[in-house]
Amino acid sequence: MLQLLSLTLAYDDTRFFGSVMFTDPDHPDDKPAVVLIDHADEAPWFRLTNVDPTAQDPTVLAMVEADRIMRFLLRYTPDRISRTVSDFPQP
Repeated sequence: MLQLLSLTLAYDDTRFFGSVMFTDPDHPDDKPAVVLIDHADEAPWFRLTNVDPTAQDPTVLAMVEADRIMRFLLRYTPDRISRTVSDFPQP
């Protein structure tokens, strides 16, 4: 289980970028997992890149959590990136 350590997003009129950091409470001395967030021009409107080159798989826990957080944020603030609620359908 990961714990959110930091979330940073910067927006302009139509784009955004940022990062999300997670820590593992079971291994507090390990380096935090860092996932970079970048705008994309097609759904789901963002790209995720794990700083760890061996952890790019979308099923890696840090990637799953970052995806979940971004989908939540963009579902409730689509206007921040010139989108509408219909661009973020509910599961």
